[in-house]
Amino acid sequence: MHNHLSRTLERLDRVRRDRILPRIHTRSAGVEVEAWTVADDGEPVSARHALGLAGDPGRTAPGYRPFPLGAAWGQAWATTWFRIRGTAGQQDGPLDLVLDLGWFDHSVGGHCEGLVFTPDGTIVKGLHPRQSAIRLRGDGAVPGLLDADGAFLLYVEAAANPLLLGLPPFVVTDHGEKGAEEPFEQFRLRRAEIAAFSPEIHALACDLDVAGGLAAELSADEPRHWRLLRAIEEALDVYDEADAEAGARRARAILAPVLAAPAHASAHRITAVGHAHMDTAWLWPLRETVRKLARTVSNALALLDADPELVYTMSAAQHFSWLEEHYPELFDRVRQHVEQGRFVPVGGMWVEADGVIPTGESMVRQLTYGKRYFISRFGREPREMWLPDSFGYSGALPQLARRAGSRWFLTQKISWNDTTVFPHHTFWWEGIDGTRIFTHFPPAETYAAEVTARELRHAVTTFKDKAIASHSLLPYGYGDGGGGPTREMAERLHRFADLEGAPRVTSRSPAEFFQEAEAELRDAGSLEPVYRGELYLELHRGTLTSQTAMKQGNRRCESLLRAAEYLSAAASALRDSPYPHADLDEIWRTVLLHQFHDILPGTSIAWVHREARDTYRALEERLHDLIKQATAALRADLAVTEPGAAAVEVTDGEDGGTVLDDGLLRVVVDGGGHVVSLLDQRSGREVVPPGRRLNELQLFRDEPVRWDAWDVDRHVLRHPQVLDEVTSRKVIHDGPDAGVEVVRRTGASTITLTMWLRAGTGRFETACTVDWQERERLLKVAIPARVSARTARFETQYGYVERPLLSNTASEEAMFEAAMHRYVQVADGDYGLAIVNDTMYGADARADGDSTVVRLSLLRSARFPDPHADQGTHVFRWAVLPGADVPAAVEAAYAFNAPDIALLPPLVRLELLSGHALIDWVKQADDGSGDLIVRVYETQGGRASARMHCHEELGAEAVLWETDLLERELTGEEDLPLAVGPTRRSVSDVRLDLGPFQVATLRIAAQASPKEDIK
Repeated sequence: MHNHLSRTLERLDRVRRDRILPRIHTRSAGVEVEAWTVADDGEPVSARHALGLAGDPGRTAPGYRPFPLGAAWGQAWATTWFRIRGTAGQQDGPLDLVLDLGWFDHSVGGHCEGLVFTPDGTIVKGLHPRQSAIRLRGDGAVPGLLDADGAFLLYVEAAANPLLLGLPPFVVTDHGEKGAEEPFEQFRLRRAEIAAFSPEIHALACDLDVAGGLAAELSADEPRHWRLLRAIEEALDVYDEADAEAGARRARAILAPVLAAPAHASAHRITAVGHAHMDTAWLWPLRETVRKLARTVSNALALLDADPELVYTMSAAQHFSWLEEHYPELFDRVRQHVEQGRFVPVGGMWVEADGVIPTGESMVRQLTYGKRYFISRFGREPREMWLPDSFGYSGALPQLARRAGSRWFLTQKISWNDTTVFPHHTFWWEGIDGTRIFTHFPPAETYAAEVTARELRHAVTTFKDKAIASHSLLPYGYGDGGGGPTREMAERLHRFADLEGAPRVTSRSPAEFFQEAEAELRDAGSLEPVYRGELYLELHRGTLTSQTAMKQGNRRCESLLRAAEYLSAAASALRDSPYPHADLDEIWRTVLLHQFHDILPGTSIAWVHREARDTYRALEERLHDLIKQATAALRADLAVTEPGAAAVEVTDGEDGGTVLDDGLLRVVVDGGGHVVSLLDQRSGREVVPPGRRLNELQLFRDEPVRWDAWDVDRHVLRHPQVLDEVTSRKVIHDGPDAGVEVVRRTGASTITLTMWLRAGTGRFETACTVDWQERERLLKVAIPARVSARTARFETQYGYVERPLLSNTASEEAMFEAAMHRYVQVADGDYGLAIVNDTMYGADARADGDSTVVRLSLLRSARFPDPHADQGTHVFRWAVLPGADVPAAVEAAYAFNAPDIALLPPLVRLELLSGHALIDWVKQADDGSGDLIVRVYETQGGRASARMHCHEELGAEAVLWETDLLERELTGEEDLPLAVGPTRRSVSDVRLDLGPFQVATLRIAAQASPKEDIK
């Protein structure tokens, strides 16, 4: 018998592909097709314009012409509208309109797509390679598609998005930019016809899919494997395509008993949630995501309407907001399903942001803007952070999530690690401050499952926490480019609900899963797994450097927003100037949008980054205007900084070198333009190790194995090419400061280093201007320090990550490139050194004998998805601070990144009693009350105490209390440490006690209400 059944699965594949699937749809009649390609600039028009219901200003009126089957349509990124007429016959049974716009058999959401409309503008559904039929008659048909005679008229908005993701994974092409001159092979309309749909044959295809998939995953030692094969063999014997309907019924009757066998009592339990991970931009521009949302959501809603058991999830408030703005009728349908608990907003963030690059306040705003949107539109607050695809996760996130009212965290990206295997799937993640959040990694290791037997088996086999947990989550539905779940996925879900040899699969909301899984983990007692610190992704390290203009634009906007909100709050509090809530909200939402995990990290097509650069420039101009308005109102309060008395003395050194000396630091720049000595005269400590050179530029061949813009592979860093060529060198002066300018060349690129000793600051600063014309090259600057350390402190949101400088273990070695924010600090004994920067996020640091070498990553030039990435001129700044501990590094980093504005006496300040803490952000409350919001955090990973003092003009009657990140008063029952306690207090008597890296949000009101108990 075994030999007889050995080729059953091969037979099944052939029969299903050639004799069953083609019989699901049987041609009934042809249709008449007309087409109109959008002219002008090629950008999309509204549906009302294309349907002739209302004209878009300045756009050419539609002109439909007959369009033959097999003809090509649309250049890259063009839109063609098809007008399709037909008449359905009077035969019984479901009837579909079947279209093929030129699908490839992969990359759902990665090439051409369509959206179907009725003549009055009602959205019917989206089209993609796995969703190509529109139900005209029968269950699931939109009422009114057919008139009394069976005639119909439909419109299809077809988007000719070029296929940029292929096999091997990438196609290096200029089609990632609008109007690329590179020839584009147009898509072709291969099929357009009315076809009868057979529910029985479709059901047989699904039965065989599940039975065959399960049999393939079960061991040949298991009886269940052979019984499934026997049933499949017998079912194939009785199926005859000559009488497919009857054959399907006979075959299903044979399969029914094996598909009715229940799962084992101890079977793993999987919660399946419909999902369509939607990249806000990636291989398409932002405007295309708006249309992708309409296609995907319309399909999801149709599936929910057809199947009452299904639940669908969608993250990113920005995506809901786009639906609300551009597709209000679709948004209304979403709202109805949200009320029913079937369409579930998840994540509570504005977008699925990058998890490491945004500053702490940006991560706060991702949560506050996202949650407030969901609360205002749906009356629901998501309780989970939902970041399946970001490229690493800061150790600050557990605290921020919990302080925003969230209980759970989800990702699956850590399964992509290239070196070590993460030890858990269900665990408590403990942040750098000690806050814990319940965390789950779906063990199927995908956010775009198809509910196949292979995925379910993988989830069970891979799940690391079987001894204490029996639940996992499965997000299913085509993702990245959208598409979402399909009818076939739903059919598999139902068949796997309770099936021998498989886990039990249930459709329910993520919150129901998290509640049950968290309770189960708590029952484990002392066995509860805890993972401490950042979730470092051992992959995609190049995203910290790719498309450096994204990082620079984000950093500048964050710094300008900090200044604009503080000055505007001061102008309002002290001079009764209107606070620009609307302007700041709009700017914040745009900054948050561009922190999406394929925009800010630099992994989108050229079109996305070109638009983002323009957007950042416009935002910076608006922020400068807001700062000018606030400073004008505060003119009388502003202070002028007097120049210091120190000055840099410049003398000639040996061999054409230059010596810079301000009495604090003594710097020697040799004739080749390298720093060979940096003496800290306060301690007598020489910083540059013997034989080493500070500010050494190193060039590397940057040829990733797989993911160009994403990865810096370890082999890249093995063979640095030191850039020694000097085109010019000169000494420069600027008031009391002095420096050396050195120009170097490599290939077609020019690099200008201007190294400054800033008099009296204890800071040696470098400005670097690069005219970058390289491709597949990585540029770093090496800063060796004679500091013997085992770890280095890399700044992250509201604290730092202490990273190993040694490579004793595989996980230590895997951190060969890691994220930093504004500083890296190293120390031995009581002597430290910090390097601060104004724009970089990637660095490596390793111990080298009795020294430490830090290398900042400046530029890359990956070929995919933007073949011209980073070409052009870039400016970087960094500074070395000998003798700096962490508090000095933090304060220097703030100053180094702050915009050049006049000083304002502080609205609030801290009087430190012990440890170190600082005020990170000051702004007005989001509710328009005029209350002041102050964000404070401890900086060293220790404990700090301070008294808060407020500007006298805030008033003696002002009161203060502590809130969560959404500025809701904390009561002390939230299981979060409080800095000032759960009672309201007069601002004249406020003491803060902060734990390690603790963040506190304080709210100050001008005066207490009569009912308030002030202590």
